[in-house]
Amino acid sequence: MRYFAAVADRGSFTRAAEDLHVAQQAVSQQVKGLEQMLGVTLLKRGSQGVTLTAEGEVFLADCRRALAAADRAADRVKAAARGEAGTLRLVYTLVSAYDTAPALLARLSEEYPRLKVEAREVFGIEVGDLLQGGGAELALAPMTSYPTELSQRTVRREVLRLAVGERHQLAGSEQIELSKLRDERFELWPRDMAPGYYEAIVGACRAAGFEPNLDEHGAGSTVWGYIAQGRGIGLVVSSLIEQLPTGVELVDLAPPRPMLTVNAVWRPENEVPGVERILETANQLAQEGHWA
Repeated sequence: MRYFAAVADRGSFTRAAEDLHVAQQAVSQQVKGLEQMLGVTLLKRGSQGVTLTAEGEVFLADCRRALAAADRAADRVKAAARGEAGTLRLVYTLVSAYDTAPALLARLSEEYPRLKVEAREVFGIEVGDLLQGGGAELALAPMTSYPTELSQRTVRREVLRLAVGERHQLAGSEQIELSKLRDERFELWPRDMAPGYYEAIVGACRAAGFEPNLDEHGAGSTVWGYIAQGRGIGLVVSSLIEQLPTGVELVDLAPPRPMLTVNAVWRPENEVPGVERILETANQLAQEGHWA
């Protein structure tokens, strides 16, 4: 079909062969074989050159559509092999929902419009099972211990800030030392719900010299509600400022400020090409936004 289209476009077997970088005899044989297969004459050969028959005119139109479709299919499969097309399932936890995941998804949409990323928020405790069970190809979650068959790479390290109710005595403070919060009640999701986040908060308090007084809840709305009412405080990622709950404000902690590390987590054994493209894009964002 490509040889026939080339002859039709150039009006000459010789020029078509030059364009195709093959011998003229090969072009002639291919077109003759095509005519025999179809049982029609597609081209008129004459001293003035080669012209299309009525059947050839009809076939050329369909031929061009078929060739264009074949080229698109080849392009798509090559893009899929590079990780620039296809579908990839990404899960992320709450700490990435405010800025990290939205920024990453927006950049991927710009750079790889043919790569469909199906993203959804999950609890941290679900990450390992989803990756191992084939429910997702990639996750964004706070650093924690995962099964050895899973790989991790740091995407972002966020400064933790103090979340207090607007009427709390610490509201409006310029900054506060974490060690001064030893008598406060910390509102926190349970470890069996968000292990990485739990470990980061408890670890920060222990590094400041005290064991936090924890009030663990299993629902985000309950945690924010208690903080807004002044019944407790929380340590949250700085990007929460993008979607600050009603009645809650953030206060800076004094240096050295504790950090929470967000990692990309995936299973190399089941890695699809799109994972590497997402990791590359996350690395670009990390460099531009000083995420690391």
